Amino acid sequence: MPYIKDVLIDVITKVSMPESSTTADHALEDGEQITDHVKSNPITISLSGIILDDTEEKVLKLREYREKGEIIDYNYMTALKHVVITDFSRDYSAEIKNGYAFTMTLKQIKVAKVAKFVSVSAPVKQQTKPVTSKGRQQTKKTPAKTAQTNKTKYVTPPKPTASGGGWAGLEGRK
Repeated sequence: MPYIKDVLIDVITKVSMPESSTTADHALEDGEQITDHVKSNPITISLSGIILDDTEEKVLKLREYREKGEIIDYNYMTALKHVVITDFSRDYSAEIKNGYAFTMTLKQIKVAKVAKFVSVSAPVKQQTKPVTSKGRQQTKKTPAKTAQTNKTKYVTPPKPTASGGGWAGLEGRK
């Protein structure tokens, strides 16, 4: 008999288990495409079946597992570890007395491990130079800045005169 954790599934009528991968495709200048990476997608299992449950105890447990993200192991026709219930739906009909038909989707997950502490077995090498004494050092003398400035004095141009000198006298000359 198939179980989802501790819940007995009375009849499984269909199991679908598609497996897929995703590729990273890139276009080249000449119009061709290349694939440089392939990643496997998580395995999902779709189950269809019948659960006989007149008190709805089983459906409440399955709902709790789905809502809390409870990690379970699936072992019926194929074995998968670390799966979670991602979808669960039920259909009541007159054909099934004291129970219901259901569909459920399980998805395999990978759980990351968290390191509690990091221990370094080899001592860490010092990366700075140790301070050393160079003895007495002579200081370098820098020349004192003088107050001299290299400013040029502005000289005003001569004023034009009426005697033909200056600008007025140049008119009409070629």
